[in-house]
Amino acid sequence: MYVMKRYAFPPIFEILEAREKKIAGDLKSAEDIRIEAEKLKKDFDTQLKTAHEKATTIIHLATEESRKIQEKTLNETQAKCRQMQKEAEHEIQALQNKLMGEIRDHISTLTITATEKILRRTLSEDDKSRLVDESIDEVIKSLEGHAG
Repeated sequence: MYVMKRYAFPPIFEILEAREKKIAGDLKSAEDIRIEAEKLKKDFDTQLKTAHEKATTIIHLATEESRKIQEKTLNETQAKCRQMQKEAEHEIQALQNKLMGEIRDHISTLTITATEKILRRTLSEDDKSRLVDESIDEVIKSLEGHAG
């Protein structure tokens, strides 16, 4: 027992003590790694949350910008439509005035020619003017009656 205690146990105790220190060191390292992993996870979660908030902000801004562009385009299109309508109305009015002038000229010519042939004489300027005005008024009333 004495020999064992003196020669065998000290190396065994040294081996056990070294093994105990190694296990304690490994446990400490594992704990440090676990703490570092938790810290990294927390940092990652924070970064992920920040990225998500930024993405949400970007989506909101893009949606708002899209709405503004759509509204601007709609307003521009409506303004162009109103302008085109005004131009068309002016063109219609100009053509209508031109057509009415041509109708008046033709009615005047036809009225004077027909009246002169019927009466077999030349009319005075006052008679011509009165006959033309009366004929034009009748034609306009007739056209308005057909249009309405």
